[in-house]
Amino acid sequence: MFKNRACMYLRLSKDDGVNEESNSITNQREIVKSYARKNEIELVKEYIDDGYSGLNFDRPEFKEMIEEISKEERIFDTIIVKDLSRFSRDYIGSGRYIQRIFPEIGIRFISINDNYDSQNADSNDTHLILPIRNFINDSYCRIISNSVKSSQKIKREQGQYIGSFAPYGYKKSEENKNKLIIDENVREIVKSIFDMKLLGYSSKAIGDELNRLGVDSPKVYKQRQGLKYLGGFKTTKGGNWSAHAINRIIQNEVYLGKMQQGKSVTISYKNRKQVEREKSDWIVVENTHEAIISQEIFQIANVMLKRDLNTSKYENEKSCLFRGMLFCKDCGSPLVRRTVNLKRKTTVYYICSKYNKQKACSRHSVKEEVIEKILLEILKRYILFNKKLYEKVKNIDFSKNIEDTQILLLQREKEMAERLLSDLYIDLEENIISKEEYQIFRKNYLQQVSKLEENIRHQEEKRKLVQKNMEEKKQWIIDIKKYGQLTKLDRLSIVLLIEKILVGESKEMEVIFNHKEELNLITNILCHEKEIDKTEMPQMIQLQENEIANISRELKTVEKGA
Repeated sequence: MFKNRACMYLRLSKDDGVNEESNSITNQREIVKSYARKNEIELVKEYIDDGYSGLNFDRPEFKEMIEEISKEERIFDTIIVKDLSRFSRDYIGSGRYIQRIFPEIGIRFISINDNYDSQNADSNDTHLILPIRNFINDSYCRIISNSVKSSQKIKREQGQYIGSFAPYGYKKSEENKNKLIIDENVREIVKSIFDMKLLGYSSKAIGDELNRLGVDSPKVYKQRQGLKYLGGFKTTKGGNWSAHAINRIIQNEVYLGKMQQGKSVTISYKNRKQVEREKSDWIVVENTHEAIISQEIFQIANVMLKRDLNTSKYENEKSCLFRGMLFCKDCGSPLVRRTVNLKRKTTVYYICSKYNKQKACSRHSVKEEVIEKILLEILKRYILFNKKLYEKVKNIDFSKNIEDTQILLLQREKEMAERLLSDLYIDLEENIISKEEYQIFRKNYLQQVSKLEENIRHQEEKRKLVQKNMEEKKQWIIDIKKYGQLTKLDRLSIVLLIEKILVGESKEMEVIFNHKEELNLITNILCHEKEIDKTEMPQMIQLQENEIANISRELKTVEKGA
């Protein structure tokens, strides 16, 4: 060990302010060199942590310095820093090193701007003044951290994007770094991911297809743009895209033009570990940037995502017309596709997956060609039904506030529950009910009122949305012209019009359509506006159900003749 041989430790982070010249690495180095020359100290080593916070000691060069002084034959016995804040802003950790560890191993510590030299310091310097200065440095970090968090919260609430990297499919505007604009280079990739999900691809199959086409994953794409992006997407061995990356894109509402931020928070200004927040605590702002995906496509893609099946056994999985759409009417399990080759003829059946795996439920076997015939006829009648309904609706002025009979019914039900709730206390006072019964009834009525209030809010939001679409966009719930000439089933028509299809043991089919809430709302509006009689609409709906029943009966005839 050599006396009066020293190392300099230099540190700078974003928290210190990059534009502060006094804290720059160059400035720190010159101050330390000047001090060493004046005091005849030889500098033999330089440790620099550029871009690392002083809130903790998880810094590569700092660790290397500590490792060096722990050796029996070290090359220096003195550490020099510009000031205590360069060494650390953690006052407890700083005190442990300066007051205990360094003296025990014979290391001299010098903080130039604090006029502190452990070799000449008295007990007041070491045990009183030094801890106070460390505490001030620590408090500075806490104040800066709170200030940054407050500023970020305001920006998030204003719909400004504050992430380091734009989500895949977008980039930061050159004029405003807090504004997202569409990255035209990958817009179509994002759209194709959603399209493939609607077409029945599993997330793994989508990733495999993108890998086959040589499409860069989000991480690779950003790195090719020259960004120092580490990424949160997992990659697969031998390929860039994974099912996890596909799922994250499909679930991200940023593609709707919606900003969702504040999904996680750091534990404290000293611990940078991120903790996930409840979705209700996220900061959400609508219409902050141009959408890539429509609300309808996004919603259906996410429904298909929840039904994502392992379809690796199927050679032709991409073209499967009914994947994720058929369910057992009795047990609710998905139907699985089975192919039978008999006498040079291939027949495709769908059977209950619960029966297939556990021999529970029952077979519910139905031919694919029969489903196609029934469903095509059902869709034709459904489109005709919408045409009739549209003729009734198009004359209504949706710019005015329109009452909804369903909302009125819910409000009356809520008022009744509130009256019963208020009468409970009278019943208790008159000994009609006991205290225990009072508590039970009160809890039940409060829950009922709360649920009704939620239903009313939901119904009002739906009403406003339908009114807005009908008034501003002048469009019907479904694109009638698009489906008017439907002569053959295709996957997109099925998933855009239908939520799911239930198949019974007797091969009867129940089709649950998308937009059923909107159609019910339109029914209520028509009733209130006296465009139809209260009994007319149920008859129209019943007519649809009767027609579906007729098709089911036709199915039995087809099956018998098959």
